[in-house]
Amino acid sequence: MLTCEIHYAQKNKAGESVCGDTTKIKKSEGKTVVSISDGLGSGVKASILSTLTASMATTMVFDGVPISEVFQSIISTLPTCKVRGISYATLATCLIDYVTEKCTIYEYDFPVVLIYRDGKFIDYEKSFKDIQGRKVSEMNTNVKTGDIIFLMTDGISQAGMGTSRYPFGFGVENIVKELNNLLANKIDLPSITNHLIKLAETLDYKTKGDDATVCAIKIREKRLVTIMVGPPEKKENDEQIVKRLIESEGKKVICGGTTSQIAEKVLNKKVEIDFASISQISPPVGYMDGVDLVTEGIITLTQVFRFCEGQSNELGIGAQRIVDMLNEADVVNFLVGRAINPAHQNPLFVHDISLKFRLIYDISKILEKMGKIVNIEYY
Repeated sequence: MLTCEIHYAQKNKAGESVCGDTTKIKKSEGKTVVSISDGLGSGVKASILSTLTASMATTMVFDGVPISEVFQSIISTLPTCKVRGISYATLATCLIDYVTEKCTIYEYDFPVVLIYRDGKFIDYEKSFKDIQGRKVSEMNTNVKTGDIIFLMTDGISQAGMGTSRYPFGFGVENIVKELNNLLANKIDLPSITNHLIKLAETLDYKTKGDDATVCAIKIREKRLVTIMVGPPEKKENDEQIVKRLIESEGKKVICGGTTSQIAEKVLNKKVEIDFASISQISPPVGYMDGVDLVTEGIITLTQVFRFCEGQSNELGIGAQRIVDMLNEADVVNFLVGRAINPAHQNPLFVHDISLKFRLIYDISKILEKMGKIVNIEYY
């Protein structure tokens, strides 16, 4: 199944402590919604307006609310500027459905939406709706691996406005030329978004400039990792949890000595220990046919948690490989056995009654903050 990776960068208008543009993202295994809003003006007021607009649009579109109702809610919430007669915020909302492999983009007064496919930027048709006197556009297209969608506020397209070089601003045509050059040279998306923001800062030198946001959404294949931790509460569930692991997509990890023994018995296969991987801080790792990594349990998971939490940089080989897999993954599945090992209980430890359960819970919350989708199944 498809997924997308999202990279964005922003700059504040000169002299402002906050950015008047807001980016909001909401994900599930089946879809992703990204909204960018540019609040009228700059500073705190613009930030509040754009945050409200982007938050409402992202949540409502994600929940399947018809777009007419979404904009009716936004328009009724944000009044029109009496002086300029325009809305208090612009908006672009991008919905990518991985099941149907379709993308829908809704725009309201939004300056730059570009779609890059097969080495070039493609044209697309828009339909327009009149919602309470506001002109809202809708674009629908199929998506495939490698597609990139760029969303940019007018801080990029109007960068350098009033200067001798770009009296009317940098413009969409120059943005396309810049992107074509960067993409042809295989520059990664985080570098591209940061480059365009730095370019806008340079063009705005000695001018008032504006807030600016660049967002790049790349469609690619989903990356999954499934980690089996601990034996099931009931022995009769051994085969079920091992089967769930082996039949899962993506990379597969077994954590725990007893857990690996269960897998050996169910699969009638042996774990091959890599004694060269042993160190002073962690036991060795192992490998099994059909499984990418076998590690010790609690010590390894504790190292993973402390590293992810920023408490320690000390990682054994097993913990390092799990961290690498977690960073790479879009979806992380934990298959957690409920059987409790008495050796892992410490009444002085501040975590819950089961250290194993608490570690998985804490790691999952960190991963969710990183934008990962985390599923935990108990056996």
